[in-house]
Amino acid sequence: MAHDRLRPRSVRIAALLSAVVLGVLLAWGAGWWVTRADVGPAGPAATTRPAAARPAASVRAASTVPPAPAKRSPTTAPATTGAPLASIRLRPDGLGVAAFGAADRDALDRLERHLGAPDERGSWAGATPVGTCPGPVRAVRWGRLYVLFTSGPTRYSAGGGWHLFAYRVDATQRTKLDPGYNGPAPPEPPPLRGYSPRTSAGVGFGSTLAQVRAAYGHRVDVSSGEPGAVDRVRVGFGAAGELWGSLSGSTASATVTGLQAGAVCGE
Repeated sequence: MAHDRLRPRSVRIAALLSAVVLGVLLAWGAGWWVTRADVGPAGPAATTRPAAARPAASVRAASTVPPAPAKRSPTTAPATTGAPLASIRLRPDGLGVAAFGAADRDALDRLERHLGAPDERGSWAGATPVGTCPGPVRAVRWGRLYVLFTSGPTRYSAGGGWHLFAYRVDATQRTKLDPGYNGPAPPEPPPLRGYSPRTSAGVGFGSTLAQVRAAYGHRVDVSSGEPGAVDRVRVGFGAAGELWGSLSGSTASATVTGLQAGAVCGE
């Protein structure tokens, strides 16, 4: 009977000891957890949101590809209508669309209508790069073509007034020469290139003497210069006037290096 009374007491003592041991273990475990620096309880939930992905349309809109340039209206006037460019002809009485004696404004208007804006303008009151002329001279150039105006008296306008009196197709830029130069041989002017009108028979800058003779036959007269001088060709048209040209030589294969007509200025 005594043995039966001791069993409940032993159970209570065992339970009490178990509780004490458990408490000690829990206290030690909690201290170990909070003293670890590289682990710990999770922090609070993030208060910021990750950036939302941009829609595909937005990405394309922000592309760095530059937009196509805006179309601009032309800054130059369209080509004028009227007679074709072939109407500009080297003639003994003018240039086809403008005859010698025509007022300068009228002649320039007609020429610009077909040739566009000039490449160069020049003016001289005395000596000129093209020789001694009837009076003050204004020169307007398109390509190789110089068109000359004067207010002095010529056979085309005895009373003067600015008028077209001559033209010349040249190989060099005469306006680059100093008309007052009196030293040794002047420097060579720069060569001219570009537009060069021709006669109605097709003769012009670069034509051979053989081609000139074939086009004009007995009208052609060739003068061979002295040694060192320029060979020249003249094509006569009776009362209408004549064309003068310079040649690279006197043989049939020599080429035309210049042509002029009108009240030609002296050299």
